[in-house]
Amino acid sequence: MSQVREPESLGAELKFSPRAIFGVPVAVSVFLHVMTGGDIQVGGNLILATAGGILASIGLVLVAWATIALRKGGQHPDPARATTALVTDGPFQYTRNPIYLSFTSLSLGVALLLNSYWVLGSLPISVLGLQILVIPREERYMENVIGHQFNAYCESVRRWL
Repeated sequence: MSQVREPESLGAELKFSPRAIFGVPVAVSVFLHVMTGGDIQVGGNLILATAGGILASIGLVLVAWATIALRKGGQHPDPARATTALVTDGPFQYTRNPIYLSFTSLSLGVALLLNSYWVLGSLPISVLGLQILVIPREERYMENVIGHQFNAYCESVRRWL
């Protein structure tokens, strides 16, 4: 982690909250799952339920790990807050977007736990929403605030996996 100049604006000026981009489609898909006769309980398939539990757990651990790394680096996990340093520790050494990856893992885990095609179908919508509406703005912001260090980081660490 290294210090950089003060940001000119507060955060990446996102038009949509990343939490909403994931949360709304998943909530709507769970509603549709229930309205079409699905249960809100772990499905009958032990293999899917086990895989879903593992993926959901990975998602929770990953978001906690990323949040701890950001806090240790003096940064806030909310992308609407100003960034003053590049955090490359913890999961950020493996992926530039561990929190979004955790949202994906958690949502996929819920889809498998509920055995829900609705929730599974919401995933591409959510990921595409992040890919189009959030990540480009965040990366432009980071490039403006962090500069060459962020560009070098992008060359050495993948966006997703």
